[in-house]
Amino acid sequence: MQPPMTLLEMLYNSVRANPGKAAIAFHESIMTYGELGALVDNLASSLYSLGLKKGDRVGVMLMRSPELVVSFLAASRARGAAMPINFELAPQDVRSIIENTSPKFIISDPAFVDSLKKALPAHSGVKVIVTGEAKGSGLLSWRDLVSAGGGLPPAPSVDDVFYLNYTSGSTGNSRGAITTHSNVYWNTAAAVKALDMGHEDVHLCMFAPFAHPHEIFARPLLLGGTMVLVDRIYPKSIAKAISDNRVTCMMGLAPLYENLLDLLGYNCEFDLGSLKVPESGGMFTRPALMDRFRQTLGVDIIPVWGSTETSGIAIANRPGREMVPGSIGRPCESYEVMIADEFGEEAAPGEVGEMAFRGPAVVNGYYEDNGGSSPSFRDGWYFSGDLGRKDREGNFYFVERKSGMMKVAGLKVFPLEIELALLDNPDIKEAAVIPVKDRSRGEVPKAIIVPRDGKALTEKDVLKHCRERIAHYKLPRIIEIRESLPKIGSGKLNKKALLLERA
Repeated sequence: MQPPMTLLEMLYNSVRANPGKAAIAFHESIMTYGELGALVDNLASSLYSLGLKKGDRVGVMLMRSPELVVSFLAASRARGAAMPINFELAPQDVRSIIENTSPKFIISDPAFVDSLKKALPAHSGVKVIVTGEAKGSGLLSWRDLVSAGGGLPPAPSVDDVFYLNYTSGSTGNSRGAITTHSNVYWNTAAAVKALDMGHEDVHLCMFAPFAHPHEIFARPLLLGGTMVLVDRIYPKSIAKAISDNRVTCMMGLAPLYENLLDLLGYNCEFDLGSLKVPESGGMFTRPALMDRFRQTLGVDIIPVWGSTETSGIAIANRPGREMVPGSIGRPCESYEVMIADEFGEEAAPGEVGEMAFRGPAVVNGYYEDNGGSSPSFRDGWYFSGDLGRKDREGNFYFVERKSGMMKVAGLKVFPLEIELALLDNPDIKEAAVIPVKDRSRGEVPKAIIVPRDGKALTEKDVLKHCRERIAHYKLPRIIEIRESLPKIGSGKLNKKALLLERA
């Protein structure tokens, strides 16, 4: 078995082997591996000369862009730890992250500088580096720093922290998982093997730049492939990027694939025939969508499951193999997965329990976690908070977030089951189900739905549809029709916001 590598070793391997190969395609520009390596070294030497020491945090508030990739790698080359900051947060939430992590530098897009200034604690001493024109006093120019040269400290080791990988916060407060180069390597190596990727692949990743951002660039770096970046996620811009760059591999949420199919239905100018590995993670992928995608493009959507704490995908279906409907696949080789019962023991096949993980790609804990007190990490396992089950053939199935399960008159009800029943209605575009208090039943399901354009739905229509598909006690007792549902930066449904509305 090959020993793990740092992300810098991955980069420099490609710089030596193929310095002229395209590393990053962004809009109409190309950055080669030679150019990427030089920018990383120059920015790293500038950060080092400005006083960055081993383990110092470097905040990153950037869109998906070449500057994002360079900044993450340069922070690590200077022996720092990158720290993605969600630029969609309110200033007080950004301030909380800054106060908790005390970054030495924050690298920011010009569009976020004003809100960042509001968030910075007084006398914090944080140096702000701006990737565009540095307007205002006290700001450093990213362009000036990547034009400079100088000395560098010893390169990081595989056990050094690469970055604090913040959870997306869709169901609770965001926490920074302490992610080492070794964690990223074992996740990346397992993913490219499971998904049969090679050096010729062209990758388009839809992750938010503050949620699993290493998955934007780690796979291409390991393989010596090309990454295609888009700063906005619109169906037309995504389709154009795939068509223009002959993208072979991409990661997206299920609604993105549905929107792409809708686009192709009335706009045939884009050729998506290069796709061979369209991954779908972050939420359930309906079999009906998978069938439609296969019929249209002749390739299967590949459902996968991953988390911040597992450093990316840990369970995946395999391209070219028959997939069990509804299954998220089997564990990737760096992971051991257990369905745990209420006592932390392995549940029998078919039983629902909490999915737990261990292996070299699983992080050891969260930043500033009071000595590892998080109940998510115990007995050598990471307990994910996601409920799942495993069949006798070893296929895994996602059931629901543990926190989302409700008890209706003492009976277990999983919102995902109701949501899938609702989405089986062709007139419903999106659906979310949350629990609400009820005097006689304890809790009852509330359904919040978004109709497809031009479709008129009534509560009576929705209930009639559900009665034909789910048990009576699982029927939504409250139905609300909206124009849209709240999302977090990664594009996933923001159930936390819906639950706060309920409160």
